[in-house]
Amino acid sequence: MIKNNNRKVISRMAGRSLNNNRRRSMIMIMAVALATFMLFSVFTVGITYFKMQKTQNIRLNGGEYDAILYGLTEEQKSLCEKNPDIKETGAVVVCGYAEETEKDQTPNVGFVWADDAYWRQIKRPAIKWVKGKYPTKENEVMASMDALKECGLENLAVGDSFLMKYADKNGSYTKEFRISGMWEGYGDTDTFYMSKAYFEQSGYELYDVMSTRYYIDFEKKYMPKKEQDAFLASMKLEKQQNLFFLSDYSNALEILTGMIGLVLITCFCAYLLIYNILYLAVSGNVRYYGLLQTVGMTGRQIHRFMYRQMLWIASIGMTAGLAVGSLVAFFLIPTVVKTLGIREAVIEVRFHPLVFLITILLTGVTIYMGSRKPAKLAVSISPVEALGYRVQTGKKSIRKTGNGNLILRMAKEQLAKDKKKTVVVVLSLTVSLCVFLCLVTLLKSEGPRTIVGNYMNLDLVVENDTLKKENHNDWTQIIDETMLEQMKKTEGVKGVHPIKSAEIMFPWEPEVIDKWMEESYDMWMYYPYEEDRKEHQEHPENFGSFMIGIDETDFDYLNQLLEQPIDKERFLAGETCLIYRNSLEFKNSNLTGQEIACAEYGNGDHTRTFTIAGLTDENYYTGALLGMPPTMIVSDRAIEAFTNHTYVSKVGIKYEEEYQKETENALMKLMNDSSYYKDFSFDSKIEEAEDVEKANE
Repeated sequence: MIKNNNRKVISRMAGRSLNNNRRRSMIMIMAVALATFMLFSVFTVGITYFKMQKTQNIRLNGGEYDAILYGLTEEQKSLCEKNPDIKETGAVVVCGYAEETEKDQTPNVGFVWADDAYWRQIKRPAIKWVKGKYPTKENEVMASMDALKECGLENLAVGDSFLMKYADKNGSYTKEFRISGMWEGYGDTDTFYMSKAYFEQSGYELYDVMSTRYYIDFEKKYMPKKEQDAFLASMKLEKQQNLFFLSDYSNALEILTGMIGLVLITCFCAYLLIYNILYLAVSGNVRYYGLLQTVGMTGRQIHRFMYRQMLWIASIGMTAGLAVGSLVAFFLIPTVVKTLGIREAVIEVRFHPLVFLITILLTGVTIYMGSRKPAKLAVSISPVEALGYRVQTGKKSIRKTGNGNLILRMAKEQLAKDKKKTVVVVLSLTVSLCVFLCLVTLLKSEGPRTIVGNYMNLDLVVENDTLKKENHNDWTQIIDETMLEQMKKTEGVKGVHPIKSAEIMFPWEPEVIDKWMEESYDMWMYYPYEEDRKEHQEHPENFGSFMIGIDETDFDYLNQLLEQPIDKERFLAGETCLIYRNSLEFKNSNLTGQEIACAEYGNGDHTRTFTIAGLTDENYYTGALLGMPPTMIVSDRAIEAFTNHTYVSKVGIKYEEEYQKETENALMKLMNDSSYYKDFSFDSKIEEAEDVEKANE
């Protein structure tokens, strides 16, 4: 066959072929445009989202850091300062807390001292504004509006003074403090930032395992688990220390992988669509491609003919996709990013030349791969085959007429005629559905209401703050049976679950208590238990703890979280108990099955023995104050039978519908009408969702 090398004719034929098959051409152009648009949007949304998520995480975490070390040694500080992979470090030391003010007897406000690096570098991105200056004198504080409100001092401003009873490591004192500065921002706002002069006389130290928090900001955008483990090993943590990497820093690689996966799925969808259309077009025009060879077209020219068509389609489709993507980016992408949980007032859409180049490259490769096999099919058709070609779908088979539903039988036969086409079509639909489901799941999972969550998914937790006072005479039953009944009768309330607590003590014995106290002192104290063992043996009342009583609903939920579920009937009957592990290194096997005896606080003759059924790490079931002895969790029936001196330490409330504002307002009014309204503290799911929204504004 004589080669006829006429490229202009081939280009003209390709254009006419596209024009004559307008419907098919428009579908392929739309497929290319849609693929280009989707890829461009994914990249642009990704860049914008990662930028805005960084801002959101800074606000939710209260600073710009990647890891936090609880406790610090001089060697660890020196190691971090010399590490070239660490961008910035800063220390915050807990150095006291407010006991009471003239306006509030139970303020939940702590004192912290922050070094210059933390306040000016790590904390700064999470601060909206600062008035005044950071404290330098012993009696000066840097306060937030939330901290002042918690103390009942919300009307004060910079320069004002107030009288406050507070406690530090040396004891309890009353002093007049002056507000040297105020700040508003994100993170832990229920704290007073204290001066270095105050910190140095508070009894706390920088290299204090129990009170120092060391914040670390790495140079790298993300750190694989292997590198995290290596860094953790290099720090040589002591038993009392812990180092945590932020979840968004740890999961950055997974998020990036998910974004790449979305890009690949988008390319795959476009590939299947283009391949499917071209394959069906070529297989339906076998005679046409065979006859082209009879008029002098070579296989290479047919290749060029097919690729020239795809070049036209790619040029038009990619141009349209990029144009639409660029225009829509200013309107659609801010909406998508906000739907993903970002609520900046102004969403800056991030463009980059590489986005255009990568989009064009990926789309071009997708088009080439999708048209490669149909082009080979067109070239492989000989003129002889084309003249005698008859449409053949599947293998010939002899079959009998069947019975049953005719329509279903015909549908089944059509699917089985050409299995390859069927597989391609079904696979295209499956992948498209997967993309849709992934996007819907991603959108829902990033919403503020999905981020917010607490124990048992409770809507409101109310706590009795009087139990946090060290003086037992100040403890008050502010959540009594009358209030519990009113809570239950409040419209919209589905369930009310009180947590009861009673102070107890543990008579010394060598099997359980002695081993527990040794481990507890080793973890939480600066000196060994040997120095206090004799005092414990003679005066167990100096080592108080709490017995916690829970109802059946709380038990059912807690039992699901245990390493090994325990017998429900024995627990509710008061035969067994659970022990809060309190970060100690005990295993279930170390204590399960052993008996533990407790006594009513101050009354060593009134004792009760339980069998330890297991250990739990759920700190929801702890007393107002954690001591060195174990915290014992029993059924509410058991605690009521043991002592009459019980307090409702907290109440978990479930609404009939989540985020029911009217129900919460009614409950808040109920407590505001109480004479002890300032002694309540709340953990509200609605307020947590609002805080997330606030961090996104």
